[in-house]
Amino acid sequence: MSRNRENSELDLDIVYNQCLINIEDMVIAMSAYDIAKLTEEVIKSDPILNKEQKEAYESILNSVVSDSGRLFFLDAPGGTGKKFLINLLLAKIRSEKSIAIAVASSGIAATLIDGGKTAHSTFKLPLEMNHSGNILCNISKQSDMAHVIREAKLIVWHECTMAHKNAIEALNRTLKDIRNSDRIMGGITVVLAGDFRQTLPVVPRGTRADEVKACLKFSVL
Repeated sequence: MSRNRENSELDLDIVYNQCLINIEDMVIAMSAYDIAKLTEEVIKSDPILNKEQKEAYESILNSVVSDSGRLFFLDAPGGTGKKFLINLLLAKIRSEKSIAIAVASSGIAATLIDGGKTAHSTFKLPLEMNHSGNILCNISKQSDMAHVIREAKLIVWHECTMAHKNAIEALNRTLKDIRNSDRIMGGITVVLAGDFRQTLPVVPRGTRADEVKACLKFSVL
């Protein structure tokens, strides 16, 4: 019995250490960027922001620096520089060796932002959204991703207007739970970017009214 107990404790130690290694690897992967290149990109891009982009850029960075945890919505038609502004924000945060999580509602949109992934894969969102209330992302508070979320300074969700409002509300509830905070989005500065002039959430066999109701504009957020 004693030997079995020692073996069990040894196995637990191995699992625990491996877990710590995995967390460290994930954090490094989220922040392992070429700092010099990112700094150069910020220096090059900052001066060419137009007035409205500059206002948004500074407001968002002020929220990050002051830990205000504000929720922003960046609304602009296609081709007016949303992607440029988003990538500059990501570069600025990452150049300071902080973690910025970048997601998009579709795979194509995710490829247009630096280090971008789909929102469903990153936040482990349920596939069924149309009839779900008070849902959560499938992220354990003890998981590697939860650790990354607790360390993150900024989350950007590109083309969020394509996402069902329940998905963004699920993220809000999950961030509050993981970060043990009642603040909106758990106190992380979050930028939602999109264009309501383009595709709204798709509701299978739904009416136009169903699609509008699923839109972010009808969210409690």
